[in-house]
Amino acid sequence: MEHWLEIGKHWGVPKAMLAVHAWLLLKPQPQSTDDVMYHLNISRGNAHNMLLELVEWELVHPLKTLGKRQVLFVAEKEDWAMMTAILRVKKKRELDPFLTLDDWRQVHSDELSSGEHDGLDARLKSWMVTAQKLDRLAHLASREDESWWKRWMFSALRTK
Repeated sequence: MEHWLEIGKHWGVPKAMLAVHAWLLLKPQPQSTDDVMYHLNISRGNAHNMLLELVEWELVHPLKTLGKRQVLFVAEKEDWAMMTAILRVKKKRELDPFLTLDDWRQVHSDELSSGEHDGLDARLKSWMVTAQKLDRLAHLASREDESWWKRWMFSALRTK
């Protein structure tokens, strides 16, 4: 759990969210908000918000039993699903805003091509090409399953 907190701080994810996710990963049975509060010593509001955020990330799934009001939560434990969920969120939060830079560049193209900015327009165009390739790769990664990617990555090693 401590190592998950250490890894996650580099992703810019709240410590409480990492703690809740790590704890749920260790639990074989679905857990309630009360369980999260008790075992992690956090407030109900914080536990609830972190669980909702994890559900939005698709790293945790809510389970509701018919006839009961209480919602239980279980962590996504399949590695490929977990990694693609993280990839989707990181793309949405980091790559998508970066891609809007191309719109800004196009609006300011006359000013940028005037030569006053030391090749900034050319650098921005190059960045956008790379960012668009990463965007397509992220899109492919989220659509395909793990076996497809393994076949694709290892196809270059085939000699026949």
